Formats: sequence, C-alpha cells, structure tokens
Amino acid sequence: MARPKVSIRKADRPISEKTIDLAVRRAAELAGVTGADFNGKSVVIKPNVFCPRPAPTTTDPRVVAALIRLAKDAGARSVTVAEGRSVSTARFRKGQTTTRACFEAVGMREAVEKAGAKIVYLEEDEPVHIELPGAEILKHATVPRTILEAEAFINAPVLKNHSLALITMGIKNLHGIISDADKLFGHNYRQLPQKLADLLRIRKPDLTVIDGITGQERDHAEEGAPVDMGIIIAGRDTVAVDAVASSIIGLDPLEVETTKAAQDSGLGVANLAQIDVVGETIESVLRPFARPDIELSESRFPGLRIISGDYCRSCEYYIRRGVDKLVENGLLDPNDKITLILGKEPEVPDKIDGRTIILGDCAIASESIKRLRNNLFLEGRLRVVFTCPPMAFRMTAPELVAGNG
Repeated sequence: MARPKVSIRKADRPISEKTIDLAVRRAAELAGVTGADFNGKSVVIKPNVFCPRPAPTTTDPRVVAALIRLAKDAGARSVTVAEGRSVSTARFRKGQTTTRACFEAVGMREAVEKAGAKIVYLEEDEPVHIELPGAEILKHATVPRTILEAEAFINAPVLKNHSLALITMGIKNLHGIISDADKLFGHNYRQLPQKLADLLRIRKPDLTVIDGITGQERDHAEEGAPVDMGIIIAGRDTVAVDAVASSIIGLDPLEVETTKAAQDSGLGVANLAQIDVVGETIESVLRPFARPDIELSESRFPGLRIISGDYCRSCEYYIRRGVDKLVENGLLDPNDKITLILGKEPEVPDKIDGRTIILGDCAIASESIKRLRNNLFLEGRLRVVFTCPPMAFRMTAPELVAGNG
C-alpha cells in the first residue's frame, strides 16, 4: 500500500487572494493532485460554515474560491460548494439559523458566485437514506444527494481545535454532510470519536485541504482566538492530513480519539512515521495551540452548586460554555447559588432550595433524581434541559436562569 502524502505550503506575505491561490495550487500539486482528478467531473467542495461567524471560525472564502478556480482550470464539468449548518445554529442562533444566512454573513456566497461555482445548502437538498456497512456507531444515515453524487469531493476545513473532539479538521468537517437528526445522534463523547470516523464511510474526500491561513485555538466557536499561521495543508488521505495538522498545533495525532478511531477502522493512516510530509516540514511551521478550557467546578465558579454523577466530556463542554455565558451576563452570585445537576445517578437530596436545573438525558433518566424532580415540579420550579448532550444550555443558559425563579 502506497504511503499517503501530505503537503504543507506557506502562503507568501502579505497574504492576499493571489498568494492564497498560489499556495492552494502548490499544496494540491505537492500532494499529488493533477488535472485528471477533476477534468470532466462534477466537483463538490465542502467548507466549514457551521455558523454565521467569519474566518477563522469558518473557512476563509478566499481558500474556497481558490479551490473553485483550481477545479475549473482543470476542466471540471461543474463545481458546487455545499454545506449544512450545525444543529446549534439551526436551533439557537436567532435570525441566522440557515446555511443561506451563514454564507451571507461570512461572505461565502459572494466569493463562490464570483469564482463561478454553484451553491447547495444541504438542508434544502434531496435527502437520501443509506446504510453504512462496517460502521460501528453511525450504521445508517440520511445524506444530501449532492454529496453522494459528487464525482470528485474536496473537503475544506479550518485549522482549529475543538472543546469536544479536540480538533475540528478533515474528519470532523464531514459532520455537516448528514441530517440534523444524524448530527444529534451519538453526539456524546463516549460515541462521538467513532461516529465521526464512520463518516468516512459515506464519501471519502478525494482531496482534503485545510485552511491554515488563520487558525483558531482554545475552541472552535466564538470562544476561540485567531492564530496567524499562513499555511495550507493538503492530501488525499483525510486521516493523514488530520494527523499532520494535529502535529502542527502541538498534539500527538493519536491522542485525538477520532483520528485514532479512523486509523483503527482502516480508514486512513495516522502514524506520522508512515506519512510522507512534503513542502514545509512540521517543525518549520509548528505552533502549539492553547487547548480548550472546559473545567467545571464550584471553586472556579463560586455562584454554582454542582451535583453530578458519572458524566462525559460532552456534558462538561456544553454546560461549561453555558456557564461562560452566565458569567458574561453577571448572573452568578455566591450568595444565591444556582444548582446544576448532571450525569448518571447523581446523589441528590429530596429537596433543594433556590434555582435548580437538571441537565441532560443521563440525569433525567436517573432513579436517584426522581423524588427531587417530582418535588421541583410540584413547587413549579422544575427546569430541565433535554438531549444528550444538553445543547440548549450552552446556547440559552442566561434565559433559562432568568426564567428559573
């Protein structure tokens, strides 16, 4: 089996549309991509535009435009940019809940149309139900027809880390090609790494190009911070591309559980010793990113009382981000604590005074919580955030607390 090749290419400074275009073309060429990969084919490009925030939270439109021109110059029969926003955006980002709105907000629609490509907003596309033989978590999925019928598929994520999955690059970017119901399914940390690896069974990208013009550290969404990198990373093996990109931001590729799960499932190579890195070296562009901070503790947040059973990183992440919003809005008071109950079978008293919120399906289903839950209901104080993970708390914590008398 041939060793996968991953290229790293610096964009000449000052960064411009022209220097990005050259970097993308050179990175693809170094990765072994030729005109034959696109000539006469329908090409679909999948960026990361999960929310209405501009680059680097989402893919730089200049990188997507460069990929459009690359495919068109190679003789592509058609070029389409296709994306589907996140469930959090669909449910909670008021006024900008669609992929259309997100594209408009980040300048993607204008860039794509100017470069001469079509756009498909995946929640509007024809859904097709498919089975995924060999998958361990996502055994079947509903996928837009545009993705399934692509003759050449280019994956265009951003160089950034992620509070839940540790990174959101090539593999994680494929989460946008499934239905909202499938996005929510298995989104707890116990299942998520393998579920994300299973996405490669839907449609392996023919080329993954990571936009590292500006990376993002600390988190993938509004809590993150930009990092000036000025690089493009490209390769045919998405797992190998993620492995190299992880190393660039200071991670051991195999500590990223999604990358490890994909390699263990035979879906790509994550061992750097088995990958040919061409162009720049990892060492020459190495810049460790600050890791996500999702600590959830009473000592860190004196206005909280936390009662927990067994919980995973999903609860920790979504609840912590909701707590961040409470802090931002000045809603934590050490003299009037808010009680958060989470996890499997937490040890709770029959009665709790003050504002109390039960978070997530594990807590809701716990036998240990039923008497307290009933008493809160009888007192008119029951506040519950359903689903696993408790996504609504991350997005609406201030409203939940304000309405919890």
